[in-house]
Amino acid sequence: MVLRFPTLTRALLAVGLLAGLGAGAIPLYRHFLPADEIVPGLTIDGVALQGDAASFIAARARAVAERKVALVMNDHVAVEATLGQLGVGVDEERALALARAIGHEGDVLRRADESARARRGQLDVPLLAKVDVNAVSAAVERIKEKEDVGPISARLNVEQQTVVPERVGHFIDLDATIAALAKLAGEPSREPGSPVRVALPVKNFAPRVTSDFVRTIDVHTVMSEYLTYFSRNKDQSRRGQNIDNAALKLDGLVLSPGELVSFNDVVGERSEENGFQKSWEIFKGEMVEGVGGGTCQVASTVHAAAFFAGLDIVERLPHSRPSAYIPMGLDATVVYPVVDMKLRNPFRFPIVLHAVVDGNRLRVAMLGKSRPATVSFSRDVVQTLPYPRKIEEKALAGNKVIVKQHGIFGYRIERERVLRFRGGKERVEKNKDFYPPTTEIYNVPPGFDVAQLPPLPTVSQDEGEGSDTSAQTAAAALAATGPTPLAPATTQPVSTVVMEDAPGAHAPSLAQSKPVKKVTIRR
Repeated sequence: MVLRFPTLTRALLAVGLLAGLGAGAIPLYRHFLPADEIVPGLTIDGVALQGDAASFIAARARAVAERKVALVMNDHVAVEATLGQLGVGVDEERALALARAIGHEGDVLRRADESARARRGQLDVPLLAKVDVNAVSAAVERIKEKEDVGPISARLNVEQQTVVPERVGHFIDLDATIAALAKLAGEPSREPGSPVRVALPVKNFAPRVTSDFVRTIDVHTVMSEYLTYFSRNKDQSRRGQNIDNAALKLDGLVLSPGELVSFNDVVGERSEENGFQKSWEIFKGEMVEGVGGGTCQVASTVHAAAFFAGLDIVERLPHSRPSAYIPMGLDATVVYPVVDMKLRNPFRFPIVLHAVVDGNRLRVAMLGKSRPATVSFSRDVVQTLPYPRKIEEKALAGNKVIVKQHGIFGYRIERERVLRFRGGKERVEKNKDFYPPTTEIYNVPPGFDVAQLPPLPTVSQDEGEGSDTSAQTAAAALAATGPTPLAPATTQPVSTVVMEDAPGAHAPSLAQSKPVKKVTIRR
């Protein structure tokens, strides 16, 4: 057998080693240690090993965990903490395994070489980082909530026919931040002192729509438009301002071909920081004062305009009760961030959403290159459900009764949208909506005789049996600027009781209390 040079060399050295007689063989022999013994002279984390390796590594790990770090964003310190508090530490088991492996693995020459280098102080065991990703993420996410800025697409100012420029967004890169902290944990120990500054890695990302793209859009065709009305009187004033704010955020929005758009993403959080004010809104079936009341009217108007333009309604939920400003079946409720309305542009050309408020009127139009389809909407009330009553005793004097909430019948309806495209193609979409009954709530004095309250109305067999197929009549019903009280016989208590509406407790409109059974609107 012919031995190659490296193999021959190793064989000769091994023979000399086993003989144990040469001057060089004795030092080599001393490099071989029992399996559980760590080679002398080894350094760990740049420091010579002293005492028990496991205890030594644990002490070095504690020192790493106590290193102070300042996470810096735009030259200011966003967070100052120790690596341990951020969830970054040392993999002690791995470090100990590496230390025990040196001088014990591989062939004879490798072991001898590692042992000799360790004795000369030339071999160091690094401390490898161990990262709790959830802990680091929680710390960085708190910074991201303040510092991340989403891009803003360019828009079209329809009234002035000008382009509103886009804005580039940026975000803190979580993965790169974790990598930077892990690298810091693996660096050799340093003298305690000021926190180590770690610049948070930031990435930019462009908006989906640029100014150049907006300049090419053809918006000479009104594909559809829808109008709703609202009040600004008294406690409705702030609700009107919320409608102004939401409409402004939507105006000029561009829907590219095939694009899915989220109402909540565009309008944003209903908070005072985002321009919204406290107003009356529906929460868990009752009218309460919350921030952003009135946003649902904007969502409903946008939904109706998109509906008649032929856009895909990807996500939409009806309200928990009929709305006074729009026919049942055309409304859409939104609650940030859990309940959304999402639309998709199914056409091969971009569409611009134009939302404008004029006094107490909200107009939403969909503008584009052409109108590919005509659309009709049909709604049929198939069931009317009675509403229950709830009595709450409050510290009220005499026979004073507060109407905390007016009752509204519940309804089950069937909806249909028919799209008739150029060339004769037709598509029919059918679904159902359910509006649960709205509980009538009275606040009464202690010991009040509830028999003095008006009886609950019953649902007759012909309730809502009227029909109306004219778009004009339907439009007139939805354009009412205020609620229409029920007939006195059904709402007025006996004369000895003093009835008073609570703030936000408006009597239901005729469209809510006695809706037309069948409505058809063609656009």
